[in-house]
Amino acid sequence: MIILISYEPVRGMKDYFGKELEKLKYIEDVFRDSVIKAGYKEIYTPLVEDFKLFALKGGEELRNTMYVFKDKAEREVALRPEFTPSVVRAYLNNMQHLPKPVRLFYTGTVYRYDEPQFGRYREFRQAGVELIGSSSLLSDVEVVSLLAEIYAKLGLLKDIKIKINNIAIFRTIFTKLGVNEDKQEHLLHLIDKGRKEEALKQLDNNSPFFNLLSFLLNYGELKDSSWDEILIEVKKVDNVLIDDVHRIKKISEILSNLGIDVVVDTGFVRGLAYYTGIIFEVNHPKVPFSIAGGGRYDNLIKLYGGPQTPAIGFAIGVERTSLVLNEIKENNYKKAVVFVLDDNEKLIEYGIKIVSKLRSIGIITSLNLKESALSKALLTYVEEGYNLAIFVGNKEYEDKKVTIKNLNTKEQTTIDESKLEDYVKQII
Repeated sequence: MIILISYEPVRGMKDYFGKELEKLKYIEDVFRDSVIKAGYKEIYTPLVEDFKLFALKGGEELRNTMYVFKDKAEREVALRPEFTPSVVRAYLNNMQHLPKPVRLFYTGTVYRYDEPQFGRYREFRQAGVELIGSSSLLSDVEVVSLLAEIYAKLGLLKDIKIKINNIAIFRTIFTKLGVNEDKQEHLLHLIDKGRKEEALKQLDNNSPFFNLLSFLLNYGELKDSSWDEILIEVKKVDNVLIDDVHRIKKISEILSNLGIDVVVDTGFVRGLAYYTGIIFEVNHPKVPFSIAGGGRYDNLIKLYGGPQTPAIGFAIGVERTSLVLNEIKENNYKKAVVFVLDDNEKLIEYGIKIVSKLRSIGIITSLNLKESALSKALLTYVEEGYNLAIFVGNKEYEDKKVTIKNLNTKEQTTIDESKLEDYVKQII
């Protein structure tokens, strides 16, 4: 009986190969090079985690879109929908003894059961960092400027805008309005989804803190001249908010002076419930969604049972960034194909030896396995971007030589096998 199997991947997931995959890998390579040079160390965490790890402070949207199931021991587990809780768990398990701050980075797949659409898949890739153990203004600037540096290396810095805010302002206002943490999470979720009026209707509108919240939500993006107006409105209500306003003002000024296009949006929030301070996201005019984001989460480690420990991080959406990346730097690897012209054992061994020599000097080298005629095969290799064809037949083997054809110039010559590496280096 023939069993019919669909060739399509599971809905919301995708196969990547060729140029599309090269773009994803290029973004990850640029990210990796940048963060390693900034002193971050790589961490691997499991794909499957305890459901409670993410449910505790992930926020409404995250909880509603997680892949959750019971394993064979009836434990409720989930495919990771993001990395930060996993990294925090690993920090608590293995790294509390390390000198602070601890700088970690990761790359990998995450899973959310969203409705698939442009720029949104159920399996997607994140590349991010976590800086654990510093609450300083400098640590905020380090993380956001590192994110900007990565996009600069991708050639996108002039196109992107980094939107920032300080969610501590909202949390203070909610606390003053007597809103508990669970309801705060719900209100921030509504605001994040553009439903600010619905959020405001659930609050006491007779309080000056309500008036300030409504003012901030509707003010939008700040200009340089706007800070005085914001500070006046804040001082009318409570000076306790002044430090939080000044902090985001300082961060925006520092980043702007570094040539980074930063805008403060007083109504901007992010949906993850563990954020406590600066929040930020990267926007590009080509797409209607953010392509990266992050923020400060100073209470998450304590919430998981550890000591009070400040932390901040970001995650890049690799696929989303790929959508706005027009070109990638082509690698300059040269390619060669080795034709073994007979199938006797000695000649095959000789051909493999030639392949190994070429690979040892950085040449991408394949054995010819095409069953087409030699002339047709050579044309195909030219189309595939190969630079050299190496021929080894019985005569070459007996004389310890190889015949080399330059597929770019069409020149062909026979040389001693011992001179192969030096000769190839000279011609390509």
